Amino acid sequence: MKKVYLYKKFERFWHWSQTLLILTLVFTGFEIHGTTNWLGYESSVRVHNIAAWAFLILIVFAIFWHITTDEWQQYMPTLKNMRAQLDYYLTGIFNNAPHPVKNAL
Repeated sequence: MKKVYLYKKFERFWHWSQTLLILTLVFTGFEIHGTTNWLGYESSVRVHNIAAWAFLILIVFAIFWHITTDEWQQYMPTLKNMRAQLDYYLTGIFNNAPHPVKNAL
C-alpha cells in the first residue's frame, strides 16, 4: 500500500511544532500559576520563555514560507462552488448527499 500525504512536509512540521509548543506553553503556564507542580516554578518559567520564543520564531518562519511559496493564496476565499457548499451544509449533509467538492475529506 502506498502512503498518500495530503499536506507538504513543511505544513506537517509547522502544525506538529505548533501543537507541541502550545501544549508546552499550557502545561508550564499552569505550573507558573501554581495549578500544578511538575518542574518547579523556576524551571517552568525558563521552559515557558523558551517555548514562547520558539513559537514566535515558528510564526515568522511560517509567514515567510507562505509568502515565498505563494501558499497564502489558499486562504483567500472564492465564490466558486459557494452555492453548492452552502446547500450541502444546510440540507445535504442531513440527507446523506455526496460532498460537492471532490477532493474534500
